[in-house]
Amino acid sequence: MVTTLFDTTRKETENEFQYLWRLGQAKDSGLLDMDWNGIADLMNKYFGDPDKPYSEAAWRKPYQMAKKFLENGVFNNLSEDEYFKELRLQKQEIQKEKRKLYDERLDINRRLREESRLETTIEKFEDMLSNVANDRYVTYSPAVSNSENDMIVCLSDLHIGATYYGFDGAYDSLIAKERLEKYLSEIIEIQKTHNTENCICLLLGDLISGSIHKTISVTNKENVIEQVKLACEYISDFVYELGKYFKTVELRGVAGNHSRLEEKEDALLGERLDTLILWFIKSMLKNVKNISVIDEDIDDTLSIFFVREKLYFGVHGDFDSTSDTSISKLILWAKMTPYCVVCGHKHYPAMTDVSGIKVVQSGSLGGSGDEYTRQKRLTGKPSQTVLVVNDKGIKCCYPIELD
Repeated sequence: MVTTLFDTTRKETENEFQYLWRLGQAKDSGLLDMDWNGIADLMNKYFGDPDKPYSEAAWRKPYQMAKKFLENGVFNNLSEDEYFKELRLQKQEIQKEKRKLYDERLDINRRLREESRLETTIEKFEDMLSNVANDRYVTYSPAVSNSENDMIVCLSDLHIGATYYGFDGAYDSLIAKERLEKYLSEIIEIQKTHNTENCICLLLGDLISGSIHKTISVTNKENVIEQVKLACEYISDFVYELGKYFKTVELRGVAGNHSRLEEKEDALLGERLDTLILWFIKSMLKNVKNISVIDEDIDDTLSIFFVREKLYFGVHGDFDSTSDTSISKLILWAKMTPYCVVCGHKHYPAMTDVSGIKVVQSGSLGGSGDEYTRQKRLTGKPSQTVLVVNDKGIKCCYPIELD
């Protein structure tokens, strides 16, 4: 029997759960004299399926569960406004996380596009270099007899791109090319004199002028991209011709300070364009069987190699001077002791002995006449250095002037 004191009609503003809660509360308080079967009939009337009405348990159990939450204090500390505020905050957090996920996806897609473009660019470079290699640098078989000595050919401080003309010196890209051709002819004469068998061609850094200072940028004839292209072409031609006079030629190198991409304070050690030039040349000379290009070493600033079982170090010289302290620090850092350290950077040829270790310094292709040497009142002829070496070490040292 249903009491007439309680209105069981569903209100227009009530949803399913609000209506169920009101009926359940009325039953528990005694306002509604009705069992759960009767309540199920009312709920099915408004919210159920007429063909498949829910059982009384389907309505009773949700109500009882909600009642347990209430009785155990879940909602005690939250007013209705606070409850909805909490829901809004949770919704905002969910939206934030969704936005973060969306931004992460955008970032991932952006990086994938960039990597794809980079891979495409690299593939184009490789195709271009492969075409150059196939058309310009074909293999040959030089007739060189066995000998008791080899040669170390230094290419140091070429500064391709630098341009200056004055009474104390002149230099530009064409002059650089002419001097490399003269240097090559001098090397050939030395090879004939000593009947030298193999050659190590050592790039000692600062192959390009770069743009590390404003004064350098202003005096450069070519921009950095053009400098890299010219350096690749000049050195590839030089090494290719060199290979015709030796049984084997091994090209290796270190990076110099002029090829860094940013100011000294901001530049990363591994981001120097000299390293990129070596990689380009490796692709260009890949078809020449007696020429090998070593573009992986202990570090971009140190090349380690053996000639006739003697250990040699190649460094640029910006981190390593020819002093006792500097050579000692280099040896401790590399954890091995060389017979000889070969360097550049200072722009003049020199040879010394530091605690039993030979130190050979090669000159520069440009000589004096640039802004720096004028300001410092420095003079010097353009030069490069060639070493003839055997199993005992350095047999001859040729500082070759290239006027």
